[in-house]
Amino acid sequence: MSTNKRIAKNTAFLYMRMLIMMGISFYTTRILLKELGINDYGIYNVVGGVVAMFSSLRGLFASATQRFLNYEVGKSEFGGVTKIFSMSINIHIILSATFLFFAEFIGLWYINNKLVIEPERLFAAQVVFHLSVFSAIITIMTVPYDATIIAKEKMNVYAYISILDGFLKLMVVILLGYLRFDKLILYAILILIVSLITRLLSTIYCKKNFPFCKYQFSWNLKLFKQMGSFAGWNFFGNSAYVLANEGGNILLNLFGGTSINAARGIAYQVRSATTQFITNLITAANPRIVQLYAQKKSDEFFKLIFFTSKASFFVSLALILPVLSSTDFLLNIWLKTVPSYTTIFVQLILVFILIRIFHGPLDSLFKATGKIKTYQLIDASILFLNFPISYLLLSHGFKFYVVFIVMIGMELINLFALLILATKTISLDLKSYLLKVLFPSFKVLVVCFPISMVLTNLSEHSIFVKSIALITCSLIVIIFSLILGLSKFERKKVLEFSSSACRRIMKSHPLSK
Repeated sequence: MSTNKRIAKNTAFLYMRMLIMMGISFYTTRILLKELGINDYGIYNVVGGVVAMFSSLRGLFASATQRFLNYEVGKSEFGGVTKIFSMSINIHIILSATFLFFAEFIGLWYINNKLVIEPERLFAAQVVFHLSVFSAIITIMTVPYDATIIAKEKMNVYAYISILDGFLKLMVVILLGYLRFDKLILYAILILIVSLITRLLSTIYCKKNFPFCKYQFSWNLKLFKQMGSFAGWNFFGNSAYVLANEGGNILLNLFGGTSINAARGIAYQVRSATTQFITNLITAANPRIVQLYAQKKSDEFFKLIFFTSKASFFVSLALILPVLSSTDFLLNIWLKTVPSYTTIFVQLILVFILIRIFHGPLDSLFKATGKIKTYQLIDASILFLNFPISYLLLSHGFKFYVVFIVMIGMELINLFALLILATKTISLDLKSYLLKVLFPSFKVLVVCFPISMVLTNLSEHSIFVKSIALITCSLIVIIFSLILGLSKFERKKVLEFSSSACRRIMKSHPLSK
């Protein structure tokens, strides 16, 4: 129970972070779209997408560092943690140099020769690209510190630093309205400064609180090969995922220009906010998942994987269903100017999220065991198909949203392929997974979807009444998730924890004293 309470406490900190960040992010997007305009907002989105194509290198050793740190923490071997941290610093220095080389040569060539953009904005796009590359390098060099904070389960610190990052970015956007300069370039400069500030805070915190974060140069070839093999295959899978997402963004630019990139950027802003619900729970559970595997507690290991999968789906469904049924209404409230195709892009990306949710816990399962070669081969092979299929369909005159439909189809195929692989390589009980995870999730979806559609469509179009309808939809999903989605034991524990949390909050409130 102490472990479950720790996971719940960490999840609570992450959800606090998510709610604040989501509010900041949505408000920031509204102002940024107004200050930059649709075309410049689209330029920033697609140039950032080009950087993301190369910054998949950033994730190359990120999960590797976290996995190896978590594994050593699970075994309680301090010396091993120190070696892994120092080696990860060496590795990220190499990664930064590699990233800089490929991004500046290949990425800049693409912007100068292939990017569909107004000629007078090409210089601004080039400057934004360079600044984005340097921002990515700052992130690469602090990955070991972020991984340490998560491995040590200090989610409150992780939340506070992220919230500060969000507020600083909000201040940047507000400043754009008062400064007379090219706003696109100015925005990129200020975002780079914010990135530097928040990343320095992570580094300082780790050095002051964790003794093993004192870097000492050493080179362990065996450890490098172990981390390199893990990260190399992880990079292969990450590259496929990035190509499916950012490659699609580049295709939209080629066939539709920067205005379509603006619509896609807004859709992905919604996606980013929504997936925080999933990421928070998985981030909080990940250290324990790896530690359980290191301690060879197989039953607890699979139970946590199953529960994390269901919980992620139900929490996300409570948010996604109301948005799906009232997308136009919400977009018009959020944005003063809604670019063409934004509504359908948002709806399709939300459907994609509901399928992609199940991938996160499976990814944790494979990475905890270290058996990722075949997993990444299958994952990458399927996801790589997104790019050529989308290109073929767009070149034959299909609507722009076909990119998202292809993503949904490939993700469905990918999910079932990974489940079959898990049964063969990691002894996952497929029947139990279907009965305990997929079937309850599908049951809640089937019951709640028509209720959500009827409720939101029958409500008046005033903001107050519509808001009540949306909140009611979310509550309905939560209620049916408890009744139909969770087992009797899971439901009991969730209710006990919720009751206990409410009592603690009431006791800590000044009026209760």
